[in-house]
Amino acid sequence: MTTLIIVLVAVIVLAVIAALVLNPILQKRGDTAIEDARTALGGRENVLLIEPKAVGHGSEPDEAGGLRGQGVLAVSERSLVFVTWAPRKTFQLDRWAINGVTTSAPDARTLDKATIEVAFEFEDAPAKVSFRVPEVARWLDALGFDWGPEGPPTFDDEA
Repeated sequence: MTTLIIVLVAVIVLAVIAALVLNPILQKRGDTAIEDARTALGGRENVLLIEPKAVGHGSEPDEAGGLRGQGVLAVSERSLVFVTWAPRKTFQLDRWAINGVTTSAPDARTLDKATIEVAFEFEDAPAKVSFRVPEVARWLDALGFDWGPEGPPTFDDEA
């Protein structure tokens, strides 16, 4: 029993040390991906909305170029860009190519985490790319979601 406790404590200590060592590395990758996303959109001043911890779910069809994994999602007046943390890859879609935006959330006005789906044309066929983001309503609004006669929700600008 004592051996089991010693092994368990050793594993916990190693996990804590690994987390302390890897945290700066992951933070650096995230910061670099943020800068890459801003650069792809033409600079910080062009970014309308950015989410540094979005999750890409790829595209349908796969050939449409959507990426999977942890990354940075950002949007400007002209483009939507997703940059993965590691390996560093970029998916960019012109805003004029977007022909629809939907969500997996039961209520589009929610500010909880959910998936947004962006529809576009790829090689003359319908395609879509999806991302999991917090504050779904902000992303839907930034991407031109049709809120209907009620209009978009009111956002707290400090959030």
